[in-house]
Amino acid sequence: MLRKLVTALTSAAILASLTAAPQALAAERNMVVLGDSIIADSPATQLLADRFTSSRNCRRSPDSYAEQAGRRLGLPVRNFSCPGVQSVSTGSFAGGPFNVEVDSALNSGALNAATARVVITHGFNDTYFNGSESEGTTRERFVAAMRPQIDRIRAAAPHARIQIVGYPTMVIGSRICPLHIIPNITLPVPAGAMERWENLAQGMNIDLARATGVEFLDLKPHTRNNGMCAPDADRYFSGVIDFTTGKGNMPLHINARGHERISEILANS
Repeated sequence: MLRKLVTALTSAAILASLTAAPQALAAERNMVVLGDSIIADSPATQLLADRFTSSRNCRRSPDSYAEQAGRRLGLPVRNFSCPGVQSVSTGSFAGGPFNVEVDSALNSGALNAATARVVITHGFNDTYFNGSESEGTTRERFVAAMRPQIDRIRAAAPHARIQIVGYPTMVIGSRICPLHIIPNITLPVPAGAMERWENLAQGMNIDLARATGVEFLDLKPHTRNNGMCAPDADRYFSGVIDFTTGKGNMPLHINARGHERISEILANS
């Protein structure tokens, strides 16, 4: 009888340890990254190839500002960002809805009680597909869609700093400079629509931070002189055709110089 009891208790202990093992391994002090192509820094050639398939391929760069910030802070980065992700858009992108990223972070165990930071850049893809409604309505719908996701993140990672990282300056003086072919020669063109989208995304993220009590890291003051029309050496945001800004993975996205600078801002925040 005693032998049977010992055997049963031993088996139960082994089973309990095996069951708990994945949770123990998942309890990693890390940085979890969520959002769109701005924070993913997706390589354009790979992303373009993915557009010809029906699969959801979330291409990410190891040198995005979130990845670099994680290295600066000594935190392993668990990156679930995906190009084209959206929350309230009527359009269609391969990135899918934002909640899928949260699902993946939860299912993998990346979001856990030991998570130190959660970094989110998201919302721009929800601006230009909703031009038929008022900006106020888009902002309200965005908060309504995102609040439950922030709640899920907070429940899984109660000790983490949740930071919504805003978008850097893109448009300067209602103009953009899509072509950079000759060094330090810019050709500004009107970009009222893009300026509205940029401002709308800023407002959406501020609203979300206020509604949920998470942090909003405003990049505008740090990048006001580094938009698409900035001199070559100062530009953080690439044009459509840009031979003079230096390295970068995507047109109309943050270049390598911008990612490095924003990583410093994020790590020091």
